[in-house]
Amino acid sequence: MEKAKDIKEELLKQMDGYSAKTTDVSETSARKIIEEHKTRVRRRKWIATISWLITFLYAVGIHNVKIYVLKYNIENVLTREEFWLIRFSDMTMIVMVIISVLLTYLVYSKSKTLTLLLICARLAGIEEHLKKMSQDKSPASGT
Repeated sequence: MEKAKDIKEELLKQMDGYSAKTTDVSETSARKIIEEHKTRVRRRKWIATISWLITFLYAVGIHNVKIYVLKYNIENVLTREEFWLIRFSDMTMIVMVIISVLLTYLVYSKSKTLTLLLICARLAGIEEHLKKMSQDKSPASGT
């Protein structure tokens, strides 16, 4: 029963902000979480950029192949399967654009999450600062 009472008192102290250890732990864990999110967002930005680059290069390459085929009229030289591969390149291009758009949206949503985490961390810092200020003022006014 005594142990439960001690735990209760310690939790109440932490909730009121009297414990300095809780603020240090929460700040370092918040920084760690924010840094992890930053690295994930950076990595996803690179992946999205590379996917758009590949999509662009694919589009330019397929466009040039189609122009070459139409200009030199080599439909008779290509086999039926090779000709259909060129035809299916449009569908592949659509799939690549969709994948790039989805990756870009993923970067956007994760960067919004990161922004909200940064705002929450700043608000928590302001809250801690205000608690410290109110604690500093309360003993002075009591004397």
